[in-house]
Amino acid sequence: MKKARVAAFTCCAIICMGGFVMGAYADGIVTGGNISAEARLKLDARKPNSTFETQAMPPEPAYSSPDSWAALPDRADNADLSPANTKYPESQARSFADVFFIHPTTEAKAHGNWNIPTNDPLAVSEVDNVLGFCASAFNAAAKVYAPRYREANIYAFFDDKTASGIKAIDLAYRDVERAFLYYIKYYNQGRPFILAGHSQGSIHGLRLLQEHIIGTPLMGRMVSAYLIGGTTPAKVPGISPSQSATDTGVLVGWNTYTKEGDPSIFTDGLIIWMGGSYVKMGGRTLLQTNPLSWKLNGRDVPPLCNPGSLPFLPGTTGEPLLVPAVCGAEASGKVLIINKPTVPGFSISEAGDMPVLNAKYGDYHSFDYTLFYESIRKNAVDRVNAFRDGSGNQQTILKRGPKI
Repeated sequence: MKKARVAAFTCCAIICMGGFVMGAYADGIVTGGNISAEARLKLDARKPNSTFETQAMPPEPAYSSPDSWAALPDRADNADLSPANTKYPESQARSFADVFFIHPTTEAKAHGNWNIPTNDPLAVSEVDNVLGFCASAFNAAAKVYAPRYREANIYAFFDDKTASGIKAIDLAYRDVERAFLYYIKYYNQGRPFILAGHSQGSIHGLRLLQEHIIGTPLMGRMVSAYLIGGTTPAKVPGISPSQSATDTGVLVGWNTYTKEGDPSIFTDGLIIWMGGSYVKMGGRTLLQTNPLSWKLNGRDVPPLCNPGSLPFLPGTTGEPLLVPAVCGAEASGKVLIINKPTVPGFSISEAGDMPVLNAKYGDYHSFDYTLFYESIRKNAVDRVNAFRDGSGNQQTILKRGPKI
């Protein structure tokens, strides 16, 4: 296994004008989040001190430069890390497939920008470390490609007064889109690929899926789309939700809560790309795959069946060991329900009184990947093997001219 340059792990996510196209969102302000007055007051403290148009526009990433990629399979980075006690060691050099991974929102503020520069020191550090908790889950099955992009500031998703939020989200997507098209043209070389993301990354991934994969020849090369911790609906035209552990060409997703949590920001308030524009989720049913059984809306799986969670332990370095039996999972309701973890490593002191996306209030968004880390590793291997062997229940491919 390649030795990563950075050995420290940080949490997967505290959450999730160049190229901007008018008409990419429905009339009116569609961001806002449908949050309480108390939550609004706390989030307003994170509001950028500019408008989208007057912000110091960050430079556009050049994806021909390796510096614009957080992970590439031919160099050492945190996407190469794997726990010493995993049953599925890092195998990128021998992998049959790739993964294009879209990172979540970081805590970077960038002097009040709506979009975070890709070279912002905090963003660089947090994205690099995100690789160890999220993207690395796929390195036993695939070569990992993860672009840096001008992510939207977390406040963009809760902006209820201006169009700056949705414009920032659209700009972030345009970077992801350009990175994906560059990846397909210059890196992929016709290989099967996994599309994966978390939080903001999954929101961008859903749009990318609809605009550049569904209905194109690329659909026949996509092993699966793991769009976790975002507003991933149960029904997306042109792609089926996964029903089992070895389905291919399908959509996988979940949102992790304890029964005390309030998932309304995901079920109602946040945005989704659907029908060619951004709209509010507005009560649409979220896709909920049980990551311990891999069944759609799968019923309760007990903690003893969880093969390993990856704890976040601030102040430590190196690769944390997997901890088995941290939580079970129940996906038959609106969101994925877990029992509250009682072992260290599954809370974030830095989140403080953040009113949303906070485990303190039963929202385990930040741990969507890490709570099921070993199960995801195994499942990625299983799906790639099924794709390679032709044994997966692959979705019918809709034929249409490619967009690349």
